[in-house]
Amino acid sequence: MDSVILVTFKIKGIPIPIKIASTNEPTREQILKKVTDLANGYELSGEIQFKKLLKENGHKMYIYEIGDRKCMVLVERLEKIKEFEEIGS
Repeated sequence: MDSVILVTFKIKGIPIPIKIASTNEPTREQILKKVTDLANGYELSGEIQFKKLLKENGHKMYIYEIGDRKCMVLVERLEKIKEFEEIGS
């Protein structure tokens, strides 16, 4: 495995960002489903609307609105996974 995709969900009204690591980059439909699941799980009301997609240096940021709450989804590709060295006993 040479790279991993880190997806961070930051939603106004949820105190901490939600992070998911995967070897596959999620589709826009998969991101929308997770945003919907999180909104329902945290009882955030309002229509979910896609607003904008920003791309920079291989990273993507999807911006949604859940009612009047802003939701940002950052998709980062992290290259060249390194392993921790084993410590001999």
